[in-house]
Amino acid sequence: TSTNYTLRTYDIGVGGASSSSTNYELHAGTGSQSGSVQSSATYSNQSDGKGVVNAAVPPAPSFTNPSNYYDRLRLVLATGGNAADTKYLIAVSTDNFATTQYVQTDNGLGASQAIVNYQTYSAWGGASGFLIVGLSPSTTYKVKVKAMQGGYTGSAFGPSATAATVSPSLSFSLTTTLTATPPFTVGFSNLMAGVVTAGNANALINLTSNANNGGAVYVRDNNAGLYSTLANTTIASASADLNSASGGYGGQVSGVGQTGGGPFTAQSPFNGTANSVGALTTTLQPILSTASPITGGNGTLGLKAKVAQLTPSSSDYTDTITLVAAMNF
Repeated sequence: TSTNYTLRTYDIGVGGASSSSTNYELHAGTGSQSGSVQSSATYSNQSDGKGVVNAAVPPAPSFTNPSNYYDRLRLVLATGGNAADTKYLIAVSTDNFATTQYVQTDNGLGASQAIVNYQTYSAWGGASGFLIVGLSPSTTYKVKVKAMQGGYTGSAFGPSATAATVSPSLSFSLTTTLTATPPFTVGFSNLMAGVVTAGNANALINLTSNANNGGAVYVRDNNAGLYSTLANTTIASASADLNSASGGYGGQVSGVGQTGGGPFTAQSPFNGTANSVGALTTTLQPILSTASPITGGNGTLGLKAKVAQLTPSSSDYTDTITLVAAMNF
């Protein structure tokens, strides 16, 4: 105070109130402050003396790779006791937040921190969480979360959590019931006219892959049947019930299963029973498939043949079969 002016202090009394209209909101607080900002997990008092109520800082979320993902990771938010209408922004980094991206509404990453990318706990999947997609293989990611609720100020980012993607993988193996070491041979000891004969060995197929969209095992052969050079004759491969057909040759898948993921399923026309077989052709055909990642997928491929009465006799009826695994990463 002086002869020219007077400075007076005005405080809001104990038990402040809120007032609002369609155009504004006033939130009354008590006390005043000078100097630097003071804060805790739930409030921030600015040096102008105004009290600002913040949403609670979210704890570190649950961040995991539960299924050997190579391009996605699962995140489950921790709300920190915030109200149900609280919205959260998720920051993601591969270099300890020297550079930062944010989860967008399509669950991918982008540079935008726009208000639309703040979503509620339930919108981010609730207790089940959601998958952050479009990530790089064999990469470690950190995430942290901030909260914003109603007309109040957003919180600071909370503590971070870490998870890593893995490399795309495919393990495919083939043995037979006779040997685990190539070359693999299957013989028909004696093909008698009118009699269905099974090969003396079955192919054992094993597949494990983390391909998100699964994949298949394909088969093709060289001759589209059993071919004899000496007799210049082919016992044609056919999709048929050999019990009623006059002759033919083909494959049948049996004993399909998996230890996880999948399921691994036999594909038509190789999924027959009894003496029904699928035709082997010179083009690749799927015999086993899965629509999702699979662990320990297994299937058995057997060969059966039947010759007609007028099929020339010869000891050199042969075929070469190729199996190929291809996955949808």
